[in-house]
Order: sequence, then structure tokens, then C-alpha cells
Amino acid sequence: MKTTQLSMAAAITFAAATAASAQEACTSYTVQPGDSLSAIARTAYGNISFQQVWDANRTQIGSNPNSISVGMTLRLPCADGSLPGESPAVAAAPAPAPVAPASGPLNIRLVTGSDYPPFTEESMEGGGVFTQLVRAAADAVAPQAQTSVTFVNDWGSHMDVLLPSGAFDGTFPWVLPDCEAASLTDDMQARCDNYLFADPVYEIVTGLVTRADDVLATAASADAFRGKRVCVPEGYAAILLAGGGLTESDVTYVRPTNPSACFTELAAGNLDAVEMELSQAADIVGKLGLTDQITVNDQLTSISVLTVYVHKENPRADEILSTINSGIEAIRQNGKWFEVVQAGFAAYYAQ
Repeated sequence: MKTTQLSMAAAITFAAATAASAQEACTSYTVQPGDSLSAIARTAYGNISFQQVWDANRTQIGSNPNSISVGMTLRLPCADGSLPGESPAVAAAPAPAPVAPASGPLNIRLVTGSDYPPFTEESMEGGGVFTQLVRAAADAVAPQAQTSVTFVNDWGSHMDVLLPSGAFDGTFPWVLPDCEAASLTDDMQARCDNYLFADPVYEIVTGLVTRADDVLATAASADAFRGKRVCVPEGYAAILLAGGGLTESDVTYVRPTNPSACFTELAAGNLDAVEMELSQAADIVGKLGLTDQITVNDQLTSISVLTVYVHKENPRADEILSTINSGIEAIRQNGKWFEVVQAGFAAYYAQ
């Protein structure tokens, strides 16, 4: 991580943040003392999800959303997805895709699932923000490759059955594991052993959510969670505490199929913490009306990458990944990546 100029407590919180001085969507804003991305987002857009401001200013902020400093000028996106002083985003011509090999046209069959809004949810427009990014990348490499996306809501079957059997070529969105880490959960080690990974598609912040009155809310070490009950929904990756040196024998992981169950059980005192991507967590906490009871541990957070997995035994695995990566690079270069992200989040929060 970069050296931080502002505390993570200010950058990511469910409690009411100190309002940044007058700022509005579709303007440029100079960071003031006491500002945070969540406070800026609350004032400009009416919600505490800082992701859209981070996405629009990645060049300045970098890969750590906590690294904002006084005097930095941020562009606050407009409702149509454009940035201040710019016309609405228009996609440039797609980059050339790799020529299909002699073995025939490349047909990439991808599988995802619902119940991970705003990233993947079949009822959302385009299947969610991440699904739209994958489809935009696929469009950028068509017609040399044709890509289909199918929703199978049994997340556990994706890597256990569907990809190993060859029913599908890839699955998304899954956290990119650090296969060089000294300590990995059994699940993450299995992913490293059996899967290949596309380039980063989208970066998220994963954190630990606790009850506001629990001493764990301010714990500065992963070791404080040794022996605790931590909720990680089925199909989600448990990475944060593992990265802090705890093994699966050190923590009792609870894995409900419905992410909302993590927070109702946490509020009821049946769990000690929830590990989850913080934009999704904030949304669920707000919908359940638990904002005053639940908070983020600002000392223990992790920036993770969401990407596409392909099984190592897929005979065209390298070709599939090369094609997906070409599409990802194309939409990052032509502006389509940000257009999709901004429009997708705007639609989600407008619901």
C-alpha cells in the first residue's frame, strides 16, 4: 500500500462522515482538510460509496483509495458517466483482437451468478457492473471471438464442477489470489493450484465489519480475530485474515448462501465479524437499517482484484485468457471501462 495521508477510518466508514465543503457532481473539487472519499461521495451523490470517485481519479489516487491528500483536485463524475468539462463518453474503435487459430473460431463460454450486486445480478441491467465490463471486453474482440455469459446461481458449482468438467470456459467475478503469499486458506490454495487468471478487471476494498460496540472494531492486528466467528458468504473469498497470518484452524468461518444473513447474525451477536467488499457491505447494512449498530474496522483492510478464472486443464486456456486480456486492455484504453462502471453504479444507486 502507498503511504497514507488520511486515515482509513476517514476513507471508509458506515457512520456519518464529516461533510466535505461544498461539492457537487459534475464538477472538479479540491480536497480539503478532514475530507474523505466517502464524505465527498455522500455530499455529491447522496451515498457513502466512494468507488465512483475513486474510479474517476485512479491516475491521481492510484490503487489505494485512502491515498488522497489536501490540495488534490478530483473530478466528480456526471450523471451520464462523463467527467467535468468532457462530452459524454463515446467508445473508440475496439483494438484489434488476436486472429483465431487454425483450430477454429474461439467461442468463450463464461458463467457467473446473482446475489453479488452491484457486480453480478441477473435482475440488474446488463447483469450487473462486472458482467457489463466482461461483455464490453468481449465486444471489443468480436468477431474473432464470440463470448456468451450464463447465470448459474449455485456459486459453489462453478469451480467444483462446471469448469473442471468443461461445461464452461471461465467464471467471474472472483478475487485474484496472491499465490505467492506465505499463508493461504485451503480454498485459495486450491484456486492457485487449479486455475489461471485474467488481468485485473476491477479493484475492490475488502474489510472487516463488526458491531460498533465491540473491541474488535478498533483491533489493529488480525490476531485479535483468532478463535472468532467470521462470516464470509458462500462463494466469497476469505483473504483478509489469511493475509494476516491466520489459518482456517484459527478462525471459524460461517458461510451462509445469502450475504444479508451475515449482518443480521452479526447484529444479533451470533458472529464476531463479517469479511466482505465494503461497497456491497455498506449497501446491505443500509437496507437492513443497521447503520448505527455496525461499523468497519478501519485498521484491517485489503485492496483486491476481481477477475475471470479459467481452469488449467482447459485445452485453450492460454488462448482464452489472451483474448479476454485483449478486450480488457481495449476498454481501458478507449474509455469504455469507466463509462460502464459509472453508468452501472449510477443505475444501481438510483434503484
